[in-house]
Formats: sequence, structure tokens, C-alpha cells
Amino acid sequence: MTAPTLQRTLGFWSALVTGIGLVIASTTLTTLGNGFGLGGSAFAIAGLAALVITILISFSYSELANLIPGAGMIGDYTAPALGRGPAIFGVLAGYIVLVATVEPAELMVSGLAAHQLVPAIPPSLFAIGLTVLFCVINLVGVKSFGRTQLVVTGVMLFTLVGFGVAGLLELGNVPSVESIPLNPAGWTGIVHLVAIGAYLFIGIEFVCPMSEEIRNPGRIIPRAMISGLVLVYLVDMLFGFAALRYVGLEELATSATPHLLVAEAIAGPTGLFVLTAATILASASSVSAILAAVPRMLYGLARKEMLPRAFAWVHPRFRTPWISVLAVTGLIIGSLVTVADSDAVLTLVLVATVMWLASYILAQIDVIVLRRRYPDAHRAFRAPLYPLPQIIGIAACIGMIISIHPDADMRTTVWLGAAGCTAVILGYAFVWLKLVKKVPFFTPTPLADPDSADQDIREPARGVQS
Repeated sequence: MTAPTLQRTLGFWSALVTGIGLVIASTTLTTLGNGFGLGGSAFAIAGLAALVITILISFSYSELANLIPGAGMIGDYTAPALGRGPAIFGVLAGYIVLVATVEPAELMVSGLAAHQLVPAIPPSLFAIGLTVLFCVINLVGVKSFGRTQLVVTGVMLFTLVGFGVAGLLELGNVPSVESIPLNPAGWTGIVHLVAIGAYLFIGIEFVCPMSEEIRNPGRIIPRAMISGLVLVYLVDMLFGFAALRYVGLEELATSATPHLLVAEAIAGPTGLFVLTAATILASASSVSAILAAVPRMLYGLARKEMLPRAFAWVHPRFRTPWISVLAVTGLIIGSLVTVADSDAVLTLVLVATVMWLASYILAQIDVIVLRRRYPDAHRAFRAPLYPLPQIIGIAACIGMIISIHPDADMRTTVWLGAAGCTAVILGYAFVWLKLVKKVPFFTPTPLADPDSADQDIREPARGVQS
């Protein structure tokens, strides 16, 4: 009997919304405000440089998604290129660190937003409650909220455009900042802000796991990613320039919710209420998407014996990877309790950015290695001007990691955080692969891995693994 396959029913708009659904988020708006506060109007140049770099990186992800379709993403791409060890690092560095850093920061921003509306609501309690709610939703397989991602993303985009236009045309309150500084950080400072600009676009590759469900992935995936990146840049810059007219640089640079300061300055309490509600919706959409996607990445690793087998258990009734969902939920809540606070949002974002850039470097290397190892393999999309985009992408990612923030003390803190994450991930990968499973760390797996056949791994009777 032939195993069921996914239907290719999704078109350009579905792919576009999926790609930008995680990009337009509370922490993105925080980073946008902080970036304009640090760099003034010239932050648009740093953002433009980051946009170009991310477009080059999107070429590689588009090629890899068409060569190796599936939900495992960077893990599936890296295993046949560089081996199981780098594959584990790619997934855990790019996405588990995200769960432990950015997602708690994202939820904390929504908690602070809710607290501004209703001071009796503790930000941490609100964030934990939102996480538990969507854990339950993902455990039972309810997808109704996921279907609203189009609406939530659209509302966020139109809300930001509305505030941007109102601010620049002075349709709301009178601007409180008389002059717009061009480049208070200096051109050296702008170079350091490129990495902050890159965070505005990180996550656009989340369209790639849908490659088996998109009607024409060779055309739609790269177009959706590039269109999404350009759209996000234009909307962010419109809102950012309006922000400079209404909120001072120091407030923008240091606030955990600078976008709410801008909304209140432009449209008063009504503006604050509107953008606060949109912020909470964006965070809800983000945690829902994370709890849907990341557990399935862990599920994919476990099926290929790169994580304990329990992570691949599928609930017999709801058909969801419940151990993985609970593990991701526990990691989010643990980070909320231990490390996430309003003063740490930017630090957490930058640590995640460093690790995400490391996974982006792996993706560029994967393209080069797989082109050489499997030159005749079918690729519905081939990155143009190969290998120039990959070389530029690798160099740019390394440069952004080195110059992650203008302040030297902040750079050191971020590097130490990223180094700690790297040590933990590589330590786990070595122990699991070499000592437990006794399989090679760097030996590539076959491109067509027989273990990738679609099958469920259910929990054995009474919770005991057979």
C-alpha cells in the first residue's frame, strides 16, 4: 500500500504569509525601535545591507528546499552534506536557542504590552499563560488559530503602515522631536548595526518546510521569500522614520517596547490600545507557530536517531509529537522564569541572532558541498551566480557575528552567551553520536535516506519504550 503523500495545494500568497508570519513579531518591533534609536535615520542603510545579505541567503534555502523537501529543514540539508553532528548543531543552534531566548523575549514583550493595558496583569504570568494555552492547542492538534496567521500578519502589516503614514504626514499628534538625526552612531557604528538589521528578516526561511505542499516550489519559494523580505523592509522603514519624529533616540534605543511609545505619541491612548492588541496577537501567533514547527524538527531528528527516540513518539489519538511539544513548552517556560526580563530582550535577541547566523552559514556550505557531491541531482531551483551568493553570505554572516552590536561590553556578553550555547550543543552531539549511538560525527548520510520514509513512532504501551 502506498504511503499517503502531502497535497500540493498552497500557492504564492500562502507561502508569502508563512514566510513573514514569524518575521513580523513583537521582538522584531523592539529591535526595529532599538536600531533606529542607536543609528538614527542611517539605520535604514544597515537594514538595507541586511536585506541584501538575507536575499542572497534565501537563494541557498530555496535551492536546498527543492533538493531535499521536508520539515526537517537545516537538519535534513546538513546531514547529507556534512554529517549528523553538524546537522544536530544546525537545528539546535538555529531553532532550540530561538526557543530558549527569542520566544521568551517575544512573550515577555507581549506581557509588558498587556501590563500597560491592564496594570494588574503580571507580565511573566501573562506570558506563561499564553505559552500553556498554545501548548494545549498544539497537543490536541487544533489548527484553528494557525489558520488565522494570514489575518494576524495582515493586521500587523496594515497597522504598522497606518502608524507610519500617520506619523510622517502628521495626521495624528504634533511631532515631539523637531529634527531627525541622520547618523548619530557614525559610519563605523552603522556597520555594527547590520546584525541588528538582520534580525528584522530572520525566520523568512520558515516557508521551506512547506516545500512538499507548495504547487510549484521551484518558482514560488524563492519569490515568496524575496517578496516577503522586501515587503518587511519597506514597512519597517516607514514605521521607523515615523518613530524618529515622535520619540527621542535614547528612549527608542533603551525601551523594551519602543513601538508602543511611538503608537501612543502619534495617536494617544487609542493608538496605544490598537498596537498593544496587535502586539499580543503577533506574540500569540508566534508561539503557536513555534510550538507547531520546532517540535516537528525535533521529531525529524529523533526519527534519524540524532535525538532520543521519545522525541519521535506520536500521540495515538491526536497524532502530534507530544513529547517534543512538551519539551519545547518546558524550555520556553523555564527561560521565562530564569532569564527573560524586560532589560534582557535585546541581549536574548542578539544571542539568538548569532546562533541563527551560524545555522545560515551551514546552509551556504551545504549548497556548495551538495553541488559538488551531487551535481546531477534534480533541483527545481538553482541559486543564481553560484557560488558567489554563498561566499558573500558566509563572509557576511561571519562579519555580522563579529560586529553584533556597537557597544563592546554588549558584544562580549552576546559572544559569551553564544559560546555557552555552542558548547552545550556540541557537547550533546558528541556524547549522543559517539558514545551512545556510536555513529560517525562528520560522515555524510545518503542524500536519499531510507529512514526518511513517512511513518509514525507511537508511544509504547504504558509509556515504556519497547
